Amino acid sequence: MSRTRIRLTRAELYEKVWATPMRTLAKEFGMSDVGLAKVCRKHNIPVPLVGYWRRQETGYIDSRPSLPASKDSLEHLDIYVRERLRPEFEELAGQVAPQVVIASEISHPLVLRSEKLLERGKLNQQGLLISKNGSLSHSLVSREQLPRALKVLNALLLTLEERGHPASWPKEEGALLSVNIDGEAVRFSLSELTDSLPHVLTPTEAKHPWSAPKYDYKPTGRLQLQISNLPAYMGPIRRTWADGKYQKIENCVGEFIVGLSVAAAAIKKNRLETEERHRQREEERKREEEERRIAEERRRKAELVAELIGNWEEAERLREFVRAIEKQTAQSDFSDDERNDIQQVVDWTREYADSLDPLSDLPEAIEEFVRPESKYWWLE
Repeated sequence: MSRTRIRLTRAELYEKVWATPMRTLAKEFGMSDVGLAKVCRKHNIPVPLVGYWRRQETGYIDSRPSLPASKDSLEHLDIYVRERLRPEFEELAGQVAPQVVIASEISHPLVLRSEKLLERGKLNQQGLLISKNGSLSHSLVSREQLPRALKVLNALLLTLEERGHPASWPKEEGALLSVNIDGEAVRFSLSELTDSLPHVLTPTEAKHPWSAPKYDYKPTGRLQLQISNLPAYMGPIRRTWADGKYQKIENCVGEFIVGLSVAAAAIKKNRLETEERHRQREEERKREEEERRIAEERRRKAELVAELIGNWEEAERLREFVRAIEKQTAQSDFSDDERNDIQQVVDWTREYADSLDPLSDLPEAIEEFVRPESKYWWLE
C-alpha cells in the first residue's frame, strides 16, 4: 500500500492536536486516534485529556500545557499518510461478508474438473502440482494441500453462484477461470506459499555447478487466495488473503468474495476510463486528421490560384511582347519575307498566350479548384 510522507515540526503537530480533536485529526493522516497519540508520546508532545473538547463546547476554557523539550533533540518528525480507497470502492469494501460453509465433499463441476487434471499431474520445481498441459491459473498447491484447496475453491464458487456470479472456464488449452461480477470477468488464484533455501551442491553437481538449481523450494502448507487481474493505480484495494499464525484461509472466503466485488468495480472503472481515453484519442486523431485535410486543401487551392495568377501574368506579358513586336514592325522597313517571319512569331505567341490565360476559358480553368477529382481520379 502506497503512503505519503508528511514532515512536521513538533511545534506544528502540537498546535494541530490542540486545535482539532484527535479522532478528526487522525483521519486526515489515515490512522487511528490511538496511533496518533502514540506518535505524540514518542515525540514528547502533550495531548488534550479525555473530556477536553466537551468542556470547550460548554464554555470552559482549560489551559494547555506548554510544549516540553524533545527527548531526542529532534524537532522534526514524519507521519506517513496511508492512501485511502476511492469513495466508489469504500462502500463495496464495507459490505458484510457472507458466511461460507466449507463442505467435506466437492460438487462444483469446475472444481471436479480441476481435481481430475491435478490428480494426474506432476510436480514443478517448487514441489507444486501442475497438470500435464501446464499449471492451472487458478490453482497451484502441493499434493498434500490439494484436498483442502479444492474444498475451499468449491465453497467459493458455489457461494459466488448463489449470489449470481457464475464462473466460467473454457476448455480450450490455456483458457483461464474467471467469475462474472457485474458484467466483469474477475480472475483469481488459490496457491500455496513456498520457502526457498540456497541449493547445496551434490558431489556430482559440483563438477557442473552451472547446471544445478540456485534454490531449493519447500511448500509451507500455507494457502493464499489472490485476485489476479486487479488493475494498477486504482488505490489500495486488497488483493491477497492468506493463512496466518491464527487465521485460516477457510475463514476468509466470505471476505474474499467482498474483495472480488471491489475488484470487479475497479476493473469496470479501469475499463471505462481506458475506453474513454481511447475515445478521446480517436477524436483527437480525427480532429488532427481533419485539420491536416483542411490545411492540405488550403495549400492545394493556394498553389492552384498562384498558378492561375502566374499563367495570367505570363499571358499578359506575352501579349505585351506581341504588341511591342507589332509596333516595331510598323515603324521599320522590313522586306515581305521578314514581315512574314515576324508574323509567324506573333501568331504563335498570341495563341500561346491565349492557351495560358485562365480568363480565356474561365470555367475550365477553375474546374480543378472546385472539383479536384476531375483531374485526380483517385480522389473520387
